[in-house]
Amino acid sequence: MLAPENPSELPLAVHRREPGAFERFVECWETPLYNYALRLLGNAFDAQEVVQDALLRAHKALTLQYDEARCRELVVRPWLFRIARNLSLNRRRGVWSRSDVTMTSFDDNRIGPFFAPDDGGRELERKEEARRLERAMAELPTESRELIFLRFMEEMPYGEIARTTGLSETQLRGKVFRSLKLLRRALEPRGVAHAV
Repeated sequence: MLAPENPSELPLAVHRREPGAFERFVECWETPLYNYALRLLGNAFDAQEVVQDALLRAHKALTLQYDEARCRELVVRPWLFRIARNLSLNRRRGVWSRSDVTMTSFDDNRIGPFFAPDDGGRELERKEEARRLERAMAELPTESRELIFLRFMEEMPYGEIARTTGLSETQLRGKVFRSLKLLRRALEPRGVAHAV
């Protein structure tokens, strides 16, 4: 039996120890969890460790702690993001996790997809706009970065964000609104005039 393609069916497949299920689970969730942890931590090395730890904890929970019924009913995305969030916040509190050098300082622009050079400079504009957004996001408080990432980049509905963060949906709506205002203010000096 092959691992299911639907991410919501993967926890049950991992619980049953179906061949390839955990590998598929990792493939499905590794990148979104990494992007989330990176937003919270601002350090690629710490984010990688958080993701590895989160996936190992998820595997342990699914195979050893949860029964089949709980695996069947599990809402995977907020559950995994909550694990990654807790690990990231714990890591931020630790003295050893503070690093003065982030992975962006090691970027040599050789990693990533290749683009056709005849796009009229549009790709260069998109990259520069993405850099401005990244710099503005880095100036925001951790909570604001987290909420903007979950709502607009990960496209989580407020209900899932509430499960991830432990806040009510009403609190979240106000905090997301205020976070967007902070982001707009951070983007204004960078010459970004359009609405976020």
